[in-house]
Amino acid sequence: GVTSIGWYAFCSCESLALITIPDSVTSIYRYAFSDCSSLTHVTIGKGVMTLDKYSFERCLNLTSITVDANNKYYSNDEYGVLFNKDKTTLIKYTIGSSRTSYTIPDSVESIAFRAFAYCEAIKSVTIPYGVQTINDGAFGYCANLISIEIPESVTELGIQVFWYCESL
Repeated sequence: GVTSIGWYAFCSCESLALITIPDSVTSIYRYAFSDCSSLTHVTIGKGVMTLDKYSFERCLNLTSITVDANNKYYSNDEYGVLFNKDKTTLIKYTIGSSRTSYTIPDSVESIAFRAFAYCEAIKSVTIPYGVQTINDGAFGYCANLISIEIPESVTELGIQVFWYCESL
């Protein structure tokens, strides 16, 4: 019967490796799973309607997010990257992934707040024409990011988009 996961509920749980959010949960609040250093996989149930932008902040080993196909608000791609349902917003890249490059799907119009933040492995990201907004800190702390091309379709760049991208 759990319907929400509150602020800081599992923050810094070092032994938490896998999470399955039950279908009864509709809301996941700020920092609910942030700083879970062992977290590698998250399964999001069909009931989740609200997912705070800080929910999985600094989960440095997160390699896969799977969303129930019947969820009306969120989805994932074949790499386990989190999107809104129609894949117009890239919400959270799996920052623990060992992939060194990623091509954002053509459907994406917006890259969310800190979507790629703290991704150590990523060296290049291909942003398709059609992306209009890159939100605050989207690529912050991507120390090995060396290549990114911003298409002319981008009309809004947030603050600190490339904060501490030392190799860029």
